[in-house]
Amino acid sequence: FLEGKKLKEQKEYEPAVAKLQECLAVDGKFVYALHAIVQCLTELARHEEAISYGKQLIEFEPNDNFSYIALSRAYQRAGMIPEAEHMMALGHQVAARGGK
Repeated sequence: FLEGKKLKEQKEYEPAVAKLQECLAVDGKFVYALHAIVQCLTELARHEEAISYGKQLIEFEPNDNFSYIALSRAYQRAGMIPEAEHMMALGHQVAARGGK
């Protein structure tokens, strides 16, 4: 994970995704890896994949407003503005309820 995170921070998104996917092969619910993958795929304009991983992230972390923000950003970059706004609103609701 740390290697993938470092690659993401260096904006080496393709190799970061590969490393982070290795993490998910070991633990498919490793939310920190999912978060990072969504961010990398969004930067790579691989919108469908980013959205798919973002949905998984919310499934595993429904009380984390940052999960909704990550998915919202993926939707926004894909040009899916109503979906992006909906996810952002859900994220705000989670935050208002005291989510992470």
